[in-house]
Amino acid sequence: MTDSVTWELRGRAAVVTIRLPQVRNALGPREAALLGRTISAAAAHPDALGVVLTGEGAFSAGGDLPAIVEAIEGRDAAGVSEFVYRDFQSMVRALRECPIPTVAAVDGAAIGLGLDLALWCDARFLGPKAKLAQGWATLGLIPGTGGAKVLQELLPGALWHLLGQRPMNADQAAALGVGVRSDDALAASVDLIEGWVPVGRPALEGYAALSRSHLPDDTYLQECARIQGQRLTSESFAVTAQAILAR
Repeated sequence: MTDSVTWELRGRAAVVTIRLPQVRNALGPREAALLGRTISAAAAHPDALGVVLTGEGAFSAGGDLPAIVEAIEGRDAAGVSEFVYRDFQSMVRALRECPIPTVAAVDGAAIGLGLDLALWCDARFLGPKAKLAQGWATLGLIPGTGGAKVLQELLPGALWHLLGQRPMNADQAAALGVGVRSDDALAASVDLIEGWVPVGRPALEGYAALSRSHLPDDTYLQECARIQGQRLTSESFAVTAQAILAR
């Protein structure tokens, strides 16, 4: 494991932390794949009753644009779709298949891919610096990690009101029902999991499995990857990405 993603056991909570503060925890394909593997490794610890997903300095500001542009160079739409499914979507498959409950401790930016990660978790705490937005659309992309369906299930109709809008702060997001406002999102997440000690891991595994029927299946994720491959190889994305990178 590299230092860009780490995990540690805090009591009965397996805390997975994204540590790329220089880019506000934006993720390229390699970091995304590492995060997926780390979530699975953390959940496998026999003493863990839940997994907390968080980030150093931010939750995740989305995809790492320079890394993505580098990764798609020379690939056609089908080739890009393949690595979107293999690398980026490995994170959300790890959350969907996590044997124990997952909690997002969101403080700082959770944009686009970052918002998707928070939404895939079973519960969310929102710290005072939380900023949440559906940021894919500003790049001409779709929620390539399945966030459109997850958001639709959690908050029907909210997607259309978030497109192109400014980020929501913690109070606004909590008022919509995205998560629970907390002065210390990480501490609240760990405390929540500590409260599950009387329940025990076997029962928690049952609750986790039964509560995720609304999450996107692989057929949906493959369709997201297919559409995202088309968008990432489009001329409009190339123009937008070049303009952003030239700033």
